[in-house]
Amino acid sequence: MQDIYDRKLSIYLTAGQDDEGNDIVKAKSFSNVRLDTTDDELSEFRDKYIALSSGTHTKTVVADYRQL
Repeated sequence: MQDIYDRKLSIYLTAGQDDEGNDIVKAKSFSNVRLDTTDDELSEFRDKYIALSSGTHTKTVVADYRQL
């Protein structure tokens, strides 16, 4: 297995519904997340970001990129 060289955090929020009743989903992505950040630290950051944002949290994605 190769070493991880990049990490990205994405937070998805539902910001309401459009005229047809479909959910409006907004995504916020953070690139270059420190590689030594723990899952607990990422969860704490996510919770604080959600508290400051308008919308309902739908999912969180952490992507680790590996060197090819």
